[in-house]
Amino acid sequence: MKQKASERLLEISGVGKLSKRTWNLPQGQAEIILIRGGAIEKAAIMHMVRQGVTRPDITGDIDSFVYQMEVFPENPYCPMGHFNTEGITRGPRFYNMNLDLFPAAKVEEDLESMKAAMDVVADRFGRDRDKMREGLDEHYTMEHFTAPLATKVGCKLMNLKYEDLKLFFNAYETFFGSYLDIIIKRRESAYTKSEMQLKLERNGKWLQYMTLKDGAIKMARERGVPPPELLIEMGFPPSATF
Repeated sequence: MKQKASERLLEISGVGKLSKRTWNLPQGQAEIILIRGGAIEKAAIMHMVRQGVTRPDITGDIDSFVYQMEVFPENPYCPMGHFNTEGITRGPRFYNMNLDLFPAAKVEEDLESMKAAMDVVADRFGRDRDKMREGLDEHYTMEHFTAPLATKVGCKLMNLKYEDLKLFFNAYETFFGSYLDIIIKRRESAYTKSEMQLKLERNGKWLQYMTLKDGAIKMARERGVPPPELLIEMGFPPSATF
């Protein structure tokens, strides 16, 4: 997943540069692939695996992974792409996935196109279209935001079982492919200073959400894993205003 994603994002960026960094963690490791330049102001792809760790809500030790991707395109007409997947691969197996678009200069046509693509996934696997997205808006917002970051065009799939992995991968691949189509379509669109300001404000809201609300990050910081610089490279936007 990370290899294909990094190759496609680098290609779409045009003149972007790719770099990698790895961390050795207690009972695991993490890798982040960064792409910067051209049509992609910043894209971060993180893959973290840990073995033999414990969680307060699970009896016994487990093996787990997190695959997360945050894409911040240069053009404000290209929405931010949020890909958050995680799972337990040993122990009580389950898989979670949140995928959505966080627009700056909103293009309803593109949001509807993504929604239609993900509706096909829901229909293919017998999922209710609306329930598959339920909770995205509540998850990605804060009390002082005038509107949620989320647009509810992706999916929120929680507690998937091993037999649901086809749904897991098909949802990811469909969302990623449709997202790249949007970037390609809008990356050269003309924009104004006010539309660029919308991008900076959106990035600022994302940073507020990530540092002040995100439950997974709070838990990670309390445990001291992963280190701060990993979290910064993984999720912090390349530009923002408040």
